[in-house]
Amino acid sequence: MVAAGAIPSPRLRVSLAILAILVGFVISAVVSGLVVEATGWEFGVPSGLGDDVGRVAGQLAAGVPLDHNRGPLVAQTLLTVPLWLCFLGVPWLYARRKLDLRRDFGWNMTRQDIVVGLFVGVATQVVVLPLIYAPLRPFIDADALEAPARNLVAAADSSIGVVALVVLTIVGAPIAEEFLYRGLLHRGLVDWLSRFGRFGVLLAVFGSSFVFAASHFQVPQFPGLLVFGIVAATALQISGRLGTALWIHVGFNATSVIVLLQQLS
Repeated sequence: MVAAGAIPSPRLRVSLAILAILVGFVISAVVSGLVVEATGWEFGVPSGLGDDVGRVAGQLAAGVPLDHNRGPLVAQTLLTVPLWLCFLGVPWLYARRKLDLRRDFGWNMTRQDIVVGLFVGVATQVVVLPLIYAPLRPFIDADALEAPARNLVAAADSSIGVVALVVLTIVGAPIAEEFLYRGLLHRGLVDWLSRFGRFGVLLAVFGSSFVFAASHFQVPQFPGLLVFGIVAATALQISGRLGTALWIHVGFNATSVIVLLQQLS
């Protein structure tokens, strides 16, 4: 797929990842603003359902109740599409000539990735995050944690809403976010910082995870998202396959979705 000598530099791959994030949020913010002005609905920052699931993770870990909503869930999921299209589209446009999915993104998967990934994802959600948030509970703003998840629960008030919740959080978010944050950004940072040896790998794991958590724009959920990013990046680093991180993401999000659906019932 790539001609000899045409391998893109790590700096370029990292730059493409940052560009995709910035372009995605700008376009999503503009679209969301137009929809809000036209309909009067209220939505949060344009990080979409992935952001809502991240909030739910923080709420569950902190032991606060879930909360209620205004804009329909289908509309929220559709507003996430432009963001994910940028996450995948910007690298893809360049990949047509320069990037290779296996070499540059680690795009590979085995049956082991499914089993291990789901187990680690669920364990991160139900075991690791509560441990992370336990000492933070005195400093957590419960209201800030409650509102977004209640919105998500109340929005999934129809079969279509539930399908949108399940499909986009368990399929769309893992593919788009792992492709960008771990596949392109993390692996680019690892190669860029390779001269520092193992310390460079640690920097790459933390750096890509920090960007992942920060780009959700939710301060109370930042610790949990940072830890999740570190888990996913470490798994990718160990296995060398993006499939491992992707299934961790699936397990992590699926746990939140199951809890949300239980709230609905």
